[in-house]
Amino acid sequence: MTTSDDAELARVPDPDFDHLNQLLAVVRGQDDRGIVLSLAAFAEDTLGRLLLTYLREGRQTKDLLEGFNAPLGTLSNRIKAAYAVGLLTRDQYDDLEISRRIRNAFAHDWQGVSLERQDIKSLIAQLHCYSFTGHPPPTDPKQRLVDALTTILVELRVQIAQHRKHNRRAPFAGLRLMAGEPDPQQYQSARTKPG
Repeated sequence: MTTSDDAELARVPDPDFDHLNQLLAVVRGQDDRGIVLSLAAFAEDTLGRLLLTYLREGRQTKDLLEGFNAPLGTLSNRIKAAYAVGLLTRDQYDDLEISRRIRNAFAHDWQGVSLERQDIKSLIAQLHCYSFTGHPPPTDPKQRLVDALTTILVELRVQIAQHRKHNRRAPFAGLRLMAGEPDPQQYQSARTKPG
């Protein structure tokens, strides 16, 4: 690829990162509840995109993630599924679980919840909170939460882009037992058949 090709790619809008920039702009103007709920909703959406991108293409995958009563339609189940198939590190999993617990505290209490409340501060203190710059993690609970989650969201959005770029999907691992000697041609077509 030439330098002009690189420059052209840089000008192509990237919806994954445009959405992340929009989220950060929205979060700046919100109170604690708005920040927590916005970050959690964005994480849920990002995990859904990641799973749709990685899992085998087909109606079955969409049915797992979309629509009424979809088994992977919740933040909790998406976190678990992404970790179970190897799309999250242990630290990412732990931090997303902590953020989910914080989200639940805000979603189920109509008054008296803030990032300064001791139980919430305690959860935020457990976040791994690393950054791309190597600066020490912030001590302010709000900034620590935003930094920890946006770092993970950037990583997940990059992962989505890489899966798309390299056309990476969950590998086929199914097996059929057949009487007699298997026909290698039949086995190959069964392995590669979509859906």
